[in-house]
Amino acid sequence: MCAQPKYIEIFEWIKQQIDIGNLKPGERMYSEKELVELFSVSRQTVRHAISKLEYEDIVVKRRGSGTYIRKADSGAEPSGSMQIAVVTTYVDDYIFPRIIQEIQHTIAREGYMMQLMFTNNSVEKEREILNQLIEENNVAGMIIEPTKSALPNPNIPLFEKLACRGVPVVFLNSYYPQLEVPRVVLDDILAGKLATKYLISKGHKNIGAIFKSDDGQGLRRYYGYVEALLEAGLSFRESHIIWVSTEDISRMKQDEDRYLNRMNGNTAYVCYNDKIAYELMEIYSSHHISVPEDISIVGIDDADIAKRSRVMLTTMKNPVRELGREAAAIILNMIRGEEAAMSYNAVPVLIERDSVASKIS
Repeated sequence: MCAQPKYIEIFEWIKQQIDIGNLKPGERMYSEKELVELFSVSRQTVRHAISKLEYEDIVVKRRGSGTYIRKADSGAEPSGSMQIAVVTTYVDDYIFPRIIQEIQHTIAREGYMMQLMFTNNSVEKEREILNQLIEENNVAGMIIEPTKSALPNPNIPLFEKLACRGVPVVFLNSYYPQLEVPRVVLDDILAGKLATKYLISKGHKNIGAIFKSDDGQGLRRYYGYVEALLEAGLSFRESHIIWVSTEDISRMKQDEDRYLNRMNGNTAYVCYNDKIAYELMEIYSSHHISVPEDISIVGIDDADIAKRSRVMLTTMKNPVRELGREAAAIILNMIRGEEAAMSYNAVPVLIERDSVASKIS
């Protein structure tokens, strides 16, 4: 008598675990790695078994989330909802309206509605929103911009709880490295590097920078800045860097001495974003320091504020509509159980305006 194929053995064992209540509807099933170790088989064999379970409507796979025991038809099944939660740090006149509009247009074409929330880049507010979504259990998926993503985050277990509920998640603009979740972001390292290389190409050697310390984007843009300096054979000095928190940005004018005293002979600055660049130009203007004659400035994002500043700002364009469109496309694919990219890195493009002057040696 022929031995039973291993994949059938796994298939039958999973069914048995469901029948005896060890695996309950809506719960995440064992991972491929766990089943490989449990049955001493190859990943291909495990995947064959999972495919059969999926074909029999016993489990449902969610890209970037895992495989789940299918729930019986009931109004509580998240995938039956036609709402997608979109959570951003802010909803103001910076880059966020364009991202949100593109997400809304993309999901609306597929019949989904947007449930818009914002955290004000507050960990406590993010926690409140996640708990609300878990309690209400009425969204098909979530696109979320992480909060203070460079810092340890106590909300990671809540994201994991959403994953166990079968709610797919896409990170926008940044990500939490502890979670294997699809992300749609600007290539922040490249943005910092290209901004710095542009200033170097204009003859600047003493280049300072202002970066955010509590967001992952700030750290990555800093890495790019350092790479550009070192590749050009220029010295890197910690005294040329100003690190700011989310709260510091709204107080730049009040704390102007901090920025004036740290010029340190710099002839140019790379700024974390256009908002910081704008505030820096306002400080310099009030002290009769001219941009770009006395100091050159490059921002990142190409927000509307870059064109409204006293001197039109040279900046790295962040293709925010592209990010919104890609985030929406990925979450829709995940909701449908289709293949979805685990990451999308948009390429920044230099937008030359009036805030940089050539430095004659």
